[in-house]
Amino acid sequence: MKNSADVVGLQSVFKDWSESLNNGNLENFFSYFDEDSETLDEDYPWRMNKAEFIDHINFHAMGGGSGVWEFFEWLPREVNIKVWGTTGHVSGFSTFRGKPKDSGFRQRFMGFTITFFHDGESWKLASWHQSVLSGRIDGASPG
Repeated sequence: MKNSADVVGLQSVFKDWSESLNNGNLENFFSYFDEDSETLDEDYPWRMNKAEFIDHINFHAMGGGSGVWEFFEWLPREVNIKVWGTTGHVSGFSTFRGKPKDSGFRQRFMGFTITFFHDGESWKLASWHQSVLSGRIDGASPG
């Protein structure tokens, strides 16, 4: 059951959250982020709060109407989901792949961790950290 405070609920939320990103449903994607959430993204060197991360994604997805990507997809792999009481942890690897408007196809391989908490009604994302697996991408994406 979606939003139940257990592994099954968090699996459902994670699936909806990641599909929302890939389908461009950013309103639903960001609805999972707590107002005090923090994100460390692989292509930005500083920790971002929710508003800063929304701005960061909007630049890539929409770019003031011009957008820098024709399309992209975030594919989670080897996902591990754990729940302790009201704390949920999702970890794994991911492939970010897509087609920027100004050049060829790109893909990045990353590790990620996401911390959720259950507020009594639903799961909220507190922290998302993803980092490039440098040894696996060397030369994989043209300059």
